[in-house]
Amino acid sequence: MKFDKIHMLKYIRGDVMKKIILFVIMSFAVLGLVACKKDTDSPVVISKVFDATLQANNIIELYNPSENAIDLKDYVLNFYTNGSTEVTQTIELSGTIAAQSYFAIGSSNSNNTEVKSKYDMSYAEGSLPFNGNDGIELNAKNKVVDFVGLVGLDVDYSKDLTMIRLGEKEDYKPSTTFDMFSFIYYLPDMFDYLKNDDHEIKTLEDIYQGPRLEEQYLELPFLSPSDPTVGGGGAILTSNSGVADGDTATFVGTSGFSGGSVRYYYINTPEVDGSNVDAEPWGYVASKYNKEYLLNSPHQKEIRIQSIPGVKVQETYNRSLGLVWINGHLSQFLIVREGLSAVPGQYSAADYLLTYKNVPYLTFLRFAENRAKQNGWGVFGYPTNPDGEHSPDWNFVSNTNTTTNPVWTPHFESPWL
Repeated sequence: MKFDKIHMLKYIRGDVMKKIILFVIMSFAVLGLVACKKDTDSPVVISKVFDATLQANNIIELYNPSENAIDLKDYVLNFYTNGSTEVTQTIELSGTIAAQSYFAIGSSNSNNTEVKSKYDMSYAEGSLPFNGNDGIELNAKNKVVDFVGLVGLDVDYSKDLTMIRLGEKEDYKPSTTFDMFSFIYYLPDMFDYLKNDDHEIKTLEDIYQGPRLEEQYLELPFLSPSDPTVGGGGAILTSNSGVADGDTATFVGTSGFSGGSVRYYYINTPEVDGSNVDAEPWGYVASKYNKEYLLNSPHQKEIRIQSIPGVKVQETYNRSLGLVWINGHLSQFLIVREGLSAVPGQYSAADYLLTYKNVPYLTFLRFAENRAKQNGWGVFGYPTNPDGEHSPDWNFVSNTNTTTNPVWTPHFESPWL
């Protein structure tokens, strides 16, 4: 993919992050508006949603996992656009979806002739009417079969992304309510995956392995050739010379990297005591994890710093901003999967340039965060989750830090052990 302009990613921290998380929670609460209709036993699912960078290339793909062909004459696609709680547009379907086969509904005004040749049905009126913040309902005989998206809120959940249903295709099951973690968010315009299952990241097991550093980033420059103040996306070898806390460490300069303190992109672990900040629950745990489990014995590990394409290399306090890779594994992912940080709730243009097997790093991070939330780990534990973990470095009664060396063991072994 090519982008004419990369907009700087706004680093999401503190109150802004809390608002995003609250907004997402509110979004899911509204989904009950769709599920009030009686559902049907139809096995047909919405298997992929291509919210293309050009709306004329939008596609909705269905899949029939059953052993019988299904006539779609009684099926429609209902759309809830721009935050509407009522159906704003309906497309009547026609044709037959063969057993264990795909069925693609595309936009008649698409400029991609190769993709159009794969359509099973073309929407005669032009572009399919969705743009990443709308509800899409598969309905048969006025009964909800499957549902993707949001109702009642005009919030981006898949803007310019390719959504592929989680799991192996033979296990696909429709749902009348939408769970964003029932889909994997791939790069925009991944039409090579239309009507097949050639994508490599399919299951939770695949996602929970985390991203790996691809060869392409070893060939990119650390700094942009046209603007040395922003990243070029390259991942360069360096060595670790110290750890400040859970999301900040120091590294030796090399190959365009000035060296010194690096703030970990995507994450914001709780604070430890410092000249400008006071300790927070889980702050010393996050620091311990970074020091004793990730960057311990640094001379025995391959450590790389990756810049963020199009984003300023330097941030506050003269720190660099980057991704930290240890033995080919992303530190940010490992930190998030322990429940030690939240992550951004929206994708930006920069995220499309940071990928593993065509899946943005942010997709992996968001799934890791969701698992930590479900288990009540780390910052997603007590008191937000009364049954979740209690921070071993904090007294919640007196609201004070209790130790700088908490007794704590990670949930996962380091992947290089």
